[in-house]
Amino acid sequence: MPERREWLVIPDTNFLLVPGQFGVDIISELNRVLDVRFRIAVPNVVLQELEVIERKSRGKDLLAIRMAKKLAERFEVVEMGRFGERPIDDQIFDFAVKNERVIVGTNDKGLKRRLRERGIPVVYLRSKKILELEGMLE
Repeated sequence: MPERREWLVIPDTNFLLVPGQFGVDIISELNRVLDVRFRIAVPNVVLQELEVIERKSRGKDLLAIRMAKKLAERFEVVEMGRFGERPIDDQIFDFAVKNERVIVGTNDKGLKRRLRERGIPVVYLRSKKILELEGMLE
């Protein structure tokens, strides 16, 4: 049996904030909902956005951002574009459309709808406590 290629999970900024905001362990949740081999790659523009919002944040938001940055350090970085050049959602969308076997982690309704229209699987937070997969993984 040939080795199945793994999927690439691309989290957007709000997805990385989930552990800090809602106390959900997105890694164990991804393992639960994705019945495929996968690895997580954080877009460089998401890391840059975290830096920008960290400077403006206080209190619980700041803690959530620091948790997100710490989490992101565990994964490889995928280069997409430059922060501020184009909306991050558009950069993630284009990346997902151009590459095979991409799953996007997002709670952004607009991005989610656009990805689903193109048949790209999406993982999102449901009921502020579990991750759910929308779309098929072959």
